[in-house]
Amino acid sequence: MNGVEQVLLFRLGTHPYALEVSHIQEIVEAPPLYFIPGAPAVYPGAMNFHGNVVPVLDLGAFLQLDGGEEEQRVLVLSPPLCPLGLLVAGVRRIVNRDPAEQRPYRETGEKELFIRFRFELEGEEINMLDIGQLIARLETAA
Repeated sequence: MNGVEQVLLFRLGTHPYALEVSHIQEIVEAPPLYFIPGAPAVYPGAMNFHGNVVPVLDLGAFLQLDGGEEEQRVLVLSPPLCPLGLLVAGVRRIVNRDPAEQRPYRETGEKELFIRFRFELEGEEINMLDIGQLIARLETAA
């Protein structure tokens, strides 16, 4: 398994996305969210995560992607990244991905800034989320 990385597959609306498992601390099922006064609408609230307050970003709304009917989950990012939960829909499974099998992605719009590259899995094009770009944008907006 040299050179292979594990990624979590999920959906944002009808769009398939992936994120490296190493960036995820935990996947939480439908936690209660508490209102954040003055926060933009893309933050549906904050959650209690093992005694810590973690803001939750609706990733689909932030990227202006249509919502899905699938059950939502919160991906809590690993502590080295930032204290943030990402609300996503349709968490599918963890797969092994060969980094040599990725295709460059050419940016064409605002939401595409957050796609590092694309790869194919079982005949489906998967967007690899650029978590670094996402966090940088959120920090500059704050």
